[in-house]
Amino acid sequence: MSKSLNFKPKSLKSAIYGFLPSKYALLAGITFYILGFIFAFLSPQYAHSLFNGGFLLGTMEVGLQVPDSISIKYFIDQFVKYLGAVSFGIFLNNVVTSFICIFTGIAIIPSILIGLFSSIGAVTFFLMVKVGILKAVLILFGSFHLYLEFLAALLSIDAFLKFYGSFITAVRMKSPQKFKNDIIKDFIPLILKIIVLLAFAAVLEVFWSTWWVYILNHPYVSWYDFYFGVYSATVL
Repeated sequence: MSKSLNFKPKSLKSAIYGFLPSKYALLAGITFYILGFIFAFLSPQYAHSLFNGGFLLGTMEVGLQVPDSISIKYFIDQFVKYLGAVSFGIFLNNVVTSFICIFTGIAIIPSILIGLFSSIGAVTFFLMVKVGILKAVLILFGSFHLYLEFLAALLSIDAFLKFYGSFITAVRMKSPQKFKNDIIKDFIPLILKIIVLLAFAAVLEVFWSTWWVYILNHPYVSWYDFYFGVYSATVL
């Protein structure tokens, strides 16, 4: 029993550490985040034309109409066919972008380094200007999907380096078996971690962050009323 109790915390710790990116990817992420913040500070109009911030910066118009009774059909229509479909669309788009970055490297700079890291840095500055430092911190602090997307992007850089690093090493050693072993042992688990992170990020973006940003910029509405009653959400 004592061994089992000691094993669980270690397993959890190992699982968490397994999601940590390399220091090189982390350094790249922090650098481009800071560059995005500085760019927005020095050239706000141009930066705003590049990084619109989505619902984090835009004015959200949300229609709420909570039904008198919640049936199974209504629940399925609302949470599976409507909100679930939106989450799946976000997830699919992010996965495709990540795979393009991993297997070609072409999209790493425009989609990850600039499109995500610098974009979040610029949005941080714009939020501070628009709503003040305290509210900006609250918005970003509670937008949990951003952390998962950021982490998944860092791991995508690692996956790119791992895939082509293993390939080049295998070619030099003339050892296809080594490449196969590296893919099975290191690369595929990394891909699975990215998929898991992006799946959770997509769900949180729709089922949490949208509501979180909304209530910080509009009169308060409960999570229940928001998600059981929302039928449209547009960003102006």
